[in-house]
Amino acid sequence: MKYILIILIVALLGVGIFAYNYEFAEENFDQKVIGICVLTFSFIWMPLFIYHRYKNKKKEDFILSNENMKEMNEFSRKK
Repeated sequence: MKYILIILIVALLGVGIFAYNYEFAEENFDQKVIGICVLTFSFIWMPLFIYHRYKNKKKEDFILSNENMKEMNEFSRKK
């Protein structure tokens, strides 16, 4: 999954940069290509990245509960 994400982001950046710098024969074709790259990044790459990063995490670690508040207060007092 990690390598798929790396290959996909490099491809999206490469195509986007190429479309930005290259003059196409069809008018506004470069804007269409850049738009497709942005949409692919937003709706395909970003959800895959978020899933990859947080698939083995516990939800409780990200929820602010009374226990977590007490731990944070104790940690800040130790410093």
